[in-house]
Amino acid sequence: MKINPIIAVLAFLFGLGGSLVAYSWSGLSADLATNGSITLVASILGLLGIYLFEKDYKIAMVHYIICGLGVLIGTSMLGIPGFIFYVIAAVVAYVEREKSGSKTDKFDEVNFYGNETEIRQRYPNFPTNNDKNKIFWIIPAIALILIILSGVIGDASYNNDLHEKANAIDISNISSDLKVSYGYYSGGVQGTLSSQKDIQNVQIKGVWYGEDGSQIDQTYDTNTFTDIKANQKYQLNIPYYKESNYKPVKVELQIFENFGETPLFTKTVNFN
Repeated sequence: MKINPIIAVLAFLFGLGGSLVAYSWSGLSADLATNGSITLVASILGLLGIYLFEKDYKIAMVHYIICGLGVLIGTSMLGIPGFIFYVIAAVVAYVEREKSGSKTDKFDEVNFYGNETEIRQRYPNFPTNNDKNKIFWIIPAIALILIILSGVIGDASYNNDLHEKANAIDISNISSDLKVSYGYYSGGVQGTLSSQKDIQNVQIKGVWYGEDGSQIDQTYDTNTFTDIKANQKYQLNIPYYKESNYKPVKVELQIFENFGETPLFTKTVNFN
């Protein structure tokens, strides 16, 4: 009985689980959907190692490791179990190499002449011609390309979605009620936010800059909405409260989606 196919199936199941968790968490971070896709593709392709083992254990080992790395790169911590099991499958494939299609036995040192098909019928354990199996190296190569492509396509789709959402956002009716009282600035910036596309898990903040161009504060919108529905209007209020010697000359309004680190949309408001 061969053990490495069983371990490969377990690796696939762990990889599948990691990708599904990544998809379910994509609402918290949109790029997790891309990571989940990389892990899913790598996990599925890893099962081909079971077939490759029947041709050449060395090809199967390389294939298992490539797909294991794809699982790990795709979902990082979530991909560790799948990665470990694919590495174990590669190690076990080496241990079980005598069960592979490329096994060597006593027939290697015997010269056989005649029809190959007849010889293999008479001797079921006759070794596979490894030269014929070289063509199967293309499978791990293609797997590597597909794993990379899944990441590239996912990133391109993600960035295109961000670009479309950024172009759909508009902040209008901007006003300010900043004033100095008792040695402190108070008030802030108000405006009307709208979007032509739905945006989930929205965070809105203002980054305040002083006269020398340095950042002096950052504050968040005081309203409680978290999602933006297409073609609806939302009132913004970005507060500012600081000592009077911290005079703001501008504030950059930043809109983030799904707790991203890079703003989806920015708009600068200058003060006279």
